[in-house]
Amino acid sequence: MDKNLHALFDPENIAIVGASSNPLKAGYTILENLKSIGYPKKIFPVNKSEKELSGLPCYEKLSLIPEKVELVVLITPSQMIFDVMDDLAQRMEEKGDVKVIVCAAANYGETKTEEGIARQNYLMETAKKYHIRVVGPNCIGIIDNINRVDTTFVETLLPKESRGKKGGISFISQSGAVAASILMMGASQPAPISMNKFISIGNMADVDFIDLLEYFEQDADTKVIGLYLEGYPEGRKLMETMARIARKKPIVVLKVGRSEIGAKAANSHTGSLAGADAVYDGAFRQFGIIRVDTIEELLDTLQAFDQCVIPKGSRIFILSQAGGPGIYCTDGFVAQKNLAFPLVSQETKDRMTVCLPDMANVCSPEGYADITAAANVKHHVESLKIVLEDDAVDGVIFITVVPTFLPQKELAEELVKLLKEKGYGTNKPVYICIMAGNYVWQAREILEKNGIRTFDTPVDCVTVASHMVAYQQFLQSRGGEEK
Repeated sequence: MDKNLHALFDPENIAIVGASSNPLKAGYTILENLKSIGYPKKIFPVNKSEKELSGLPCYEKLSLIPEKVELVVLITPSQMIFDVMDDLAQRMEEKGDVKVIVCAAANYGETKTEEGIARQNYLMETAKKYHIRVVGPNCIGIIDNINRVDTTFVETLLPKESRGKKGGISFISQSGAVAASILMMGASQPAPISMNKFISIGNMADVDFIDLLEYFEQDADTKVIGLYLEGYPEGRKLMETMARIARKKPIVVLKVGRSEIGAKAANSHTGSLAGADAVYDGAFRQFGIIRVDTIEELLDTLQAFDQCVIPKGSRIFILSQAGGPGIYCTDGFVAQKNLAFPLVSQETKDRMTVCLPDMANVCSPEGYADITAAANVKHHVESLKIVLEDDAVDGVIFITVVPTFLPQKELAEELVKLLKEKGYGTNKPVYICIMAGNYVWQAREILEKNGIRTFDTPVDCVTVASHMVAYQQFLQSRGGEEK
């Protein structure tokens, strides 16, 4: 594991060159984010015109900081990079302590102008001379919720109580705007997503997808890897790296630039060649890499791999509390060619018939049950328990719309008891859809805060189940997961 990259996620002290007292500037937000997340070591603001920032002593130059600094965040205007790098060189000659630079500022190589390219070249020449790794330029920074590092200049919306919580998702984004959106959308879930590691890489002047994929490959806290990918100059090398890692950890990719116009837009954005989309698509399928089409699908899939056990097979039972949502789910289910309805035992059918209301539809068609709107909390939980106990079932899609007469808090708490306390969710995945938007927020919040993933619609459940089954089938075709 690259020791310098380790300092990116767990640095010994951080300097912010371009820290500011102006709330409208990125240098202000970076400083406040680091303080808010509870970074446990020392923060050194650098600003020529300030003596103190946010209660911390401010330094005129990076070279004047007396203590050790392993990570430097650059958020000064790009035109200042020559003076900043000269000062960094002076520090390295005297102390030799800086290991990583996060250059959050834009207006470098991505502009394709002579001036922008020259600025990026000077940044990299100095960094390479002293063996310093560089993230960016033109990025929003990094987050490590475990080590409490946040060098971003965006409002993540993640509540303080969620910061520092251990999650298994590590994410790499080529776009700062998409990265920020993913952070904010993730924080808006019933239980906010606290990712393990999160990084925006921008221009990839140095640290790139392969560096980080290999780092996450060795990172014990990373359970699933997510990518927002526009393009990469060495496509074959990228696919070979991802193919190796996918045998150990699932990789979920939102790859854009499918169309010719989209590919051109990607090139003009970060200067990355998108490459032939059909080649990427074929390679993803061959190497067990999960491709998604939307940010919502990306977040759903990452969370499912983080919180749900991978199914042992493709036989997924649909258990619905209402006919319409069940039929809607069934159509989406059939469209996914890798899913199958299980043929449960007669004993399972008999047990369900006895425990459910008289009008319930049990296994007509096979692998499907409508427990009806008359079902109470006990009906919901007991029928799910019975289905999970059948050996023919590899997983369950569980759908309920929670009518006004069904106590949603009690339902959620009883599901937690079944799936967590009694362990019924440890051997087979349960994809839970509690429909009706904010009306059922309380139930979803209870479940998600107990590590049970919920979904907005039945088709979201189907899509994620299909992705997880595809990954299981990939591992099986390769002779099992390689550790």
